[in-house]
Amino acid sequence: MITDPQTAVAVIAGAAIGCQMLGARLRVPSVLFLLVAGMGLGTVMDPDEIFGELLFTGVSFGVAILLFEGGTGLHWKSLGTARQPVLRLVTIGVAVSWAVGTVFTLLLFDVDTDIAVLMAAILTVSGPTVIAPLLRVVRPREPAGSVLKWEGILIDPIGASLAIGVLDAIVEERSVGRILLRLLSTFGAGAVVGAIVALVLVGALRSRLVADRLHVPLTLAAVLGAFATANLLRPEAGLLAVTLLGMAFANQQFIPAARITEFNENLGTTVLGVLFIVLGARVDLDVVVDGLIPSVLLAAVLMVLARPLAVVASTIGTQLGRADRGFLMVMAPRGVVAAAVASLFAIELDHEGIDPGPLVPTVFTVVVTTVVVTSVLARGVARRLRVAKPEPSGVAIVGGSPFAIELAERLTEAGVVTLLLGLDEEEADRAAALGLLAFQGRLDGHAFDEAIAAIGVGTGVVLSGTDHLDAFSAKRLAEEIGSANVFGLAALETLSEPGTTQTVNPRLVLPEHLNAERLSELYAQGASLVVVDGPLDEGEDDSELVCVIDAAGRVHFAGRSVALGENERAIVIRAPS
Repeated sequence: MITDPQTAVAVIAGAAIGCQMLGARLRVPSVLFLLVAGMGLGTVMDPDEIFGELLFTGVSFGVAILLFEGGTGLHWKSLGTARQPVLRLVTIGVAVSWAVGTVFTLLLFDVDTDIAVLMAAILTVSGPTVIAPLLRVVRPREPAGSVLKWEGILIDPIGASLAIGVLDAIVEERSVGRILLRLLSTFGAGAVVGAIVALVLVGALRSRLVADRLHVPLTLAAVLGAFATANLLRPEAGLLAVTLLGMAFANQQFIPAARITEFNENLGTTVLGVLFIVLGARVDLDVVVDGLIPSVLLAAVLMVLARPLAVVASTIGTQLGRADRGFLMVMAPRGVVAAAVASLFAIELDHEGIDPGPLVPTVFTVVVTTVVVTSVLARGVARRLRVAKPEPSGVAIVGGSPFAIELAERLTEAGVVTLLLGLDEEEADRAAALGLLAFQGRLDGHAFDEAIAAIGVGTGVVLSGTDHLDAFSAKRLAEEIGSANVFGLAALETLSEPGTTQTVNPRLVLPEHLNAERLSELYAQGASLVVVDGPLDEGEDDSELVCVIDAAGRVHFAGRSVALGENERAIVIRAPS
């Protein structure tokens, strides 16, 4: 058994990251592996015994970080036609799920009505902890993607506040009027604290009162401070406060938020893994097994009956098409917030001398069941309904050199969607004259992210020959499509200090001797790019392979043999005769 806190933290962190690496490798939501790992570690460690009262403090702060991170991804512009369905899903949809869940909890479990109502209220939440990883894998088109993203984030504080009202009714026997007042005051406290902290934080960063290196730490402190302050005013008001803080931060126009949101995304990934491992380890598997059949049946009811009814009731009269509605009906997983709230409420009920019944094991089983089923079905259903976007096969090219422009031309002629970035005015005019797509906005803004997603960029090539532009654009592209899909030229050596050099990108699109300077010389002498659809002679001195376009239209810039298969083409650079 593991009893040492230091060892436990190391094991939990290692398992959390390992599961997420496995999920990314297999293109499967990592939540599946995290849940299994958590239950497995529960046989050799007891988180309650190891961490004591600090356990749920840490869990609560972890949830706050995840909700803030989710809020930073909610841009008003992305709502569009999704606004009405989202508002209905987090109100009408929650009410429908709550009612259906209550009825079937009473039918399936031997519990008091109060506990059944509480359990159903907790199970109305979904959350970004499971929705976001699924959306990254499934890649649904709009508006379905935005509806699920907004619903998954907003429903957590709403569902948790609803559950708080029910808990108040059970513990303190409040009247309906007082419960409604409590709910309104909870939302009010969260909104006020979130707004005030957002104003102070953005004001401090905008006025340059804080050194650049402290922007991220200050933001993290603000998130934790807003969460704790709102919870002091009203229990669980902190969930709404940090969600609104993230939304305000994402939609303000005064300061660039890319660096801060990037940090929070990275931190959120770690927190997500740790939370699922810890909460999974807390569950008594024997108790889960004893109530497995009714718990799985409840999960089935929530997915097969409650979710479709909620979607139908929430989308009547909206502009959502039948395929979008069908996909929304499948996406009904429960996440870490449901598990965390159930654990916290069970402890509070025990303190009040009230038996929570099967609250925790049932909620955990529902989380596992809904996540597994949704993960298995989501991609197939999305493709069958034609809601999923095609795999990104476009190419983003940074720079307006003759080589970059001609490469964009040849790829476009070959049917590959190509987007030029980082052009000056003259280069942009030349690209426009050739009918090439070009993005002329800031590379550190949300518009860049939208352009990359809209084009379906799967590969980036930095070719400007200007080290700082290549380095920054490579970083931004790596954030969107992964560093393994970003290529560049060999950098000219740029001394930063004696004995050190800076390089733009280690993955080379061309051999090292063909850097930007050498390409300029070749083009000045009359070099050009040629599309070849027959065998290539690797011994030719006047040709250099640039890329291969396979039969599916995907572009391979490195690590690919020059031997062309059927319906494959290559682009080569031919030196002047």
